[in-house]
Formats: sequence, C-alpha cells, structure tokens
Amino acid sequence: MRLHVEVEGPPDGAPVVFLHGASGSLRTYAWLPGEIVDGRRIVRVDLRGHGDSEHAPGTYDVDHYGEDVVGVLRETVDRPAVLVGYSLGGVIAWWVAQRHPELVAAAFLEDPPLYMGEPGEHEVNGAVPVFRIALDVVARWHAEGVTAEAAAAQLAAAPFGPDPARTTGEVLCDDAPGARADAMLRMDLGVLEGAADRSTLAGTDTTAPVNVPVFVLAADDAMGAAFPTRHAERLAITHPDVEIVRVPGAAHGIHDQRDRRADYVEALARFLATHA
Repeated sequence: MRLHVEVEGPPDGAPVVFLHGASGSLRTYAWLPGEIVDGRRIVRVDLRGHGDSEHAPGTYDVDHYGEDVVGVLRETVDRPAVLVGYSLGGVIAWWVAQRHPELVAAAFLEDPPLYMGEPGEHEVNGAVPVFRIALDVVARWHAEGVTAEAAAAQLAAAPFGPDPARTTGEVLCDDAPGARADAMLRMDLGVLEGAADRSTLAGTDTTAPVNVPVFVLAADDAMGAAFPTRHAERLAITHPDVEIVRVPGAAHGIHDQRDRRADYVEALARFLATHA
C-alpha cells in the first residue's frame, strides 16, 4: 500500500504522528502552531483511500488502517511516537496503541467513535445520515468535476447535516472548508460507504487493555459528539486510567472550529509537554 506521508522537524525531535478522520486528509493539520510543532518531528499521514495515498476499495476498515500506521511507525519513525488522531484517526490510534504498545509513547484522541462500530450504537449514530448525504453530494461533485473552490464554498455555507435546513453547529476556521473540500474530492467514495454501513469500525476492540497513556478530548453531547457521555462512562469502567475532558459547546471537529481551536491546542500542547 502506497501511503502519502509528510515529515518535518528535526530528526532527533520527539515524533508526533497525526491521523485524520474519515473523508479527511493530512491537510486538516496544515495549520498547527509553534507550541505543537516546534522542536518535534511531525509526521502527517494520508490514510489509504484518502488524499494522495493509494485507493484500495474493499479495505477501508480499522484493521487495514491500523496496519498501515504500524508500517509508517516502523519505516518512517524509529522510536515510540505520540499518536494524535481525530475521529476515525482516534480509533486507529487506539487500535495501534492496543496492539503495538512498543511503537506508541502515548495517544491523544479527538472525539473518537470508539463504540460506534457496535450494531446498536450504529443504529443511533447521528453521523450515519451525514455520511449518506455526503456520499451523494461527493459522488455528484466527482461526476460533475466540481472544483475545490466551489466545494469549499458549499461547505463553508452549509456543513453536511441530517437536516438540509440545519448545520452541524460548527463555525469553521477559515482554513477548514478548503481542506475538507480538497480531501473529499480526492478520496475514494468507498471510504464513506464503509462509514455509513458500519464496516469501517466493526473491528474496534473496546475491552482489551491499552498500556500507554491515553487522553480523550470529547465534543459536547448536545453538538453531536462521536464520543458521548454514555461512552465515557463505559470506558471509565474498562480503562479507568484514560483521561477524558469534554469541551462545552464543541461539535465533533473540535480542531476545525473557530471558537474551539484554542481549547484543542491548549489540551494537545499540555499532553505533548508530558509525553513528547
């Protein structure tokens, strides 16, 4: 599998690997400020089927994604790295930390849908209608040759939501619509198909131990969190050492929200100061 990986920073810097969400790309982390990147070895990855990485229809599940990241850690990073994952990227970081703790120093998970691969949770997952709407819209964009600029304008005006008359509640940072649009135009549509039919997350293990430090930055339940309070309560039983902080008023994409990005940076900078 040919993956597109970008690396910057001093070779001897502490490695930090960033993993985007479903239908995203490494561009979602292009904006990272000095308190995150300075002095560190920053690795950004386009997951299979995303960005400039190779497409592989039928393989967009957490096991394949996880093995890909293991390959990046072994081939590109020569020592344990901090994994920073958003949404699907957070689940992948969990998967890698769980199965290959020797490769992981710690993991920072941004609103990860850890339990959404379960049939019962999938049925009530508010993101599923969004994935289906996005699949139809992006398929039309691909067919019509819509430009990234036009797609970005549409996303800025009305982020995808289950009700066309409403948005997700996000007020996006200026860089977010362009990054999201570019990613959607480059991705394999099978990525969204797997997200919509549950196959992407079905292999997630939420019971086996994770023996590295894990921090979860969760969105507000009222704003459509992928890691709602009921999931936090379950995780506290099986993995009591995981630290969970919920951001009031934050929608799922905390790092992309104009009024919540500072909360994300503060939490991540504090985590990295300890582990990287």
